[in-house]
Amino acid sequence: MNLMLKLKSLDKLTTSEEVLITYILDFPEKVIHFSPKELAEHSYVSISTIYRLINKLDLEGLNDLKFALVNYLNEHTTEQIIDIDYPISAEDNHYAITQKLKSVYNQTVQSTIDTNNLDTIAFNGNLLKQAEFIDVYATSANIYFAQNFQFQLQEIGKQVNVPIDDFMQNLSAANSTPKHLAIVVSYGGRSSSVKKILEILKKNKSKILLVTSKDSPLLNETVDGVFLFSSLENHYNKISSFSTRMSLMYIFDSLYLSFFNQDYDRNLAYKLDNYQKMNPKLI
Repeated sequence: MNLMLKLKSLDKLTTSEEVLITYILDFPEKVIHFSPKELAEHSYVSISTIYRLINKLDLEGLNDLKFALVNYLNEHTTEQIIDIDYPISAEDNHYAITQKLKSVYNQTVQSTIDTNNLDTIAFNGNLLKQAEFIDVYATSANIYFAQNFQFQLQEIGKQVNVPIDDFMQNLSAANSTPKHLAIVVSYGGRSSSVKKILEILKKNKSKILLVTSKDSPLLNETVDGVFLFSSLENHYNKISSFSTRMSLMYIFDSLYLSFFNQDYDRNLAYKLDNYQKMNPKLI
């Protein structure tokens, strides 16, 4: 149950607690910035009332309340509450860091879901099922996510190729056929090497699933399927690519589950049986 529903469902409240709940429900975007004293002054209740309500919500303190409000606002408003590019400040303690990073992840996953529709996800899953061969073209740190995706599918008997350097990527594209599905990952879509690979794939009439951002020039290309990154993050001006990495992992995991679910019983049995062969001591 999200915090707002929990606040609305509480019973056996004092008059002051009801006043405080009304204020939180009306002004959540203000509450996330208040100290206990400021919240008490703005809502016209005592600090003890604030902590009584926090206890009734089974929260540890005001920071827990504020983080729960941040998560709610991130999911239900278009304005970012956590700065995706600079989610922490120099003054944050370790608890604040863990909670703020969690908020970045939550907002990223919700944004990725909102940017893509269910029909698109189902269609992309069918592209995987229909392909006899799957090649994933990625660069930089995205290669590691591609390799994890490769591992997931190989666990259930679907062979995936992840060429790493430019030469092997071009060779794989040149060897592709209409039986191949090429998953091409490029957030910005401005790399000349990606455009060259797409050109080769099209000549060979391979199926193409493009994973890119909503502002990518690659969206002008004719491809068979598209899966969009969350686009909350600045490409350069940031602490790290927390949001983009989380979005790509979510995309690959969604593709895997969509494929897995099309033959759930067979895939689960195949995976468990293979691990039994690899380790007969497993129960």
